[in-house]
Amino acid sequence: MTVNKIISTITENLIKYPNIKFEIANDDELNIFKENNDGFDICIQTADRENTMYFDKFHWHYDNNEEETNEMLDQLIFALAGISRIKEISRNGKAFKWTLQIQDKENIWHDNGTMGIMNFNFFSKAEIKYYQNNLLPKEKLFEDTYEEQ
Repeated sequence: MTVNKIISTITENLIKYPNIKFEIANDDELNIFKENNDGFDICIQTADRENTMYFDKFHWHYDNNEEETNEMLDQLIFALAGISRIKEISRNGKAFKWTLQIQDKENIWHDNGTMGIMNFNFFSKAEIKYYQNNLLPKEKLFEDTYEEQ
């Protein structure tokens, strides 16, 4: 799938779900909005060399090739359907660590990647919050998923 087709292919599928609110910022950026404060916004940015997908503060880079583009689209579907979530760790109300977790078929959550910023407040109690979207029914997951058109 070409860079120019990624955003248009995603939006063609999102239109099928009127509960999913999104905005095409420009030819290279798509924003998908959380339904409530328990979810997270998603931003996809495409470029010639790589694509980047943001789940609020967590983000992942994907090379601009077919394999990694398909991986990015799978992660997008997981994020919309609640199969993935963000675990946020904060101290004294300041978030500093985000972990992407993926749920397996036995409903067990597995860490898939972590990013963070320095936090020197070691002695404060850590607070954990989970953010998860439920914008797509898990059992329906885009039936004609992002095939090259």
